[in-house]
Amino acid sequence: MLNGVPLHPLLVHAPIGLLLFATVLILFSLKWVQARLFALATIAAGLLSGVAAYLSGDGAEEFAEANLNASEMLIEDHEHFALFSLVSFGVAFVLLLLGYRAKGKLFVVLSLIAALIGSGLLAYTGHLGGQIVYGNF
Repeated sequence: MLNGVPLHPLLVHAPIGLLLFATVLILFSLKWVQARLFALATIAAGLLSGVAAYLSGDGAEEFAEANLNASEMLIEDHEHFALFSLVSFGVAFVLLLLGYRAKGKLFVVLSLIAALIGSGLLAYTGHLGGQIVYGNF
């Protein structure tokens, strides 16, 4: 909290941008091996910023319940899907790390699949966050 305002809305944009960009970089790394290191660094930065955003959610939860009349169930769904997103990108990171020096593309393809799943989960997490703030439009 910063002067009674939660930091969560400010922090969530970094992992969203970084992790979605990392997904694109993994796709590029299928053709250009040099992109793998950049993809690894981008996923790592996205995961670190994602953990910070996730941990800042508790303060935002209290704020949303008190000021936005958000349901506890919607907030919990948002929290769970955020965790699922982080886990999926964590798997993508490990797979890409395994495929960093591998000759074949199997680990990179598996990493891309995990990152695409993570991207979908991330998008749904953002959708739920939007419902918390703006209601069911």
